[in-house]
Amino acid sequence: MLDPITAPADAAAPTLRAALRSQTRPAHEALDNRISPLNLLIAERRKAFCRVHRLGFATLGRACDGNASEATPSLHRIMATLDEALANVPADAPLPAPFLHPDAVAYLVLGSQMGTEMMRRGLPDDQQTGYFGQDPDMTAWRAFCARMGAMDSTTPEAQRILSDANRAFAIFTAAADSILMLDGHASPLARAS
Repeated sequence: MLDPITAPADAAAPTLRAALRSQTRPAHEALDNRISPLNLLIAERRKAFCRVHRLGFATLGRACDGNASEATPSLHRIMATLDEALANVPADAPLPAPFLHPDAVAYLVLGSQMGTEMMRRGLPDDQQTGYFGQDPDMTAWRAFCARMGAMDSTTPEAQRILSDANRAFAIFTAAADSILMLDGHASPLARAS
């Protein structure tokens, strides 16, 4: 164990990658609790899930002016895929949001691809289409993780990224609440699953 008095000042500082994982966990779990009850084997539930993601990503894209660091191409691809899949469903107006650091948005965009990949595995082959047919951009994810892993989480910029990542999760949670009509009770869609 390092002596806190004689150890280099940066030895105890966690990387930004580790801090993103640990300091956004409560916000991430709150979002998961909103959308995990949806039975994605039912077409209407998949549509609601996609609507939540279209609203969330549209809001995040606007909040970072379309610049999501390594995730910028993924964000645009995801939005195009969701818009195509939901072509017959009017888009919800983006939620109010402050400007967010591009790295905070990248964390959600790239991380959501991993979560969607896990959900996709639970769907039959004929339902792995549209949003659920996309492969995650592992090259962008690895590059983002390497860059975040090289950053000290205690710098002012890192603290802003952490704060904005939590705001981004809150935006997605608000999108879920809006689309799923949550008001402290289980969603009508989730109850019917």
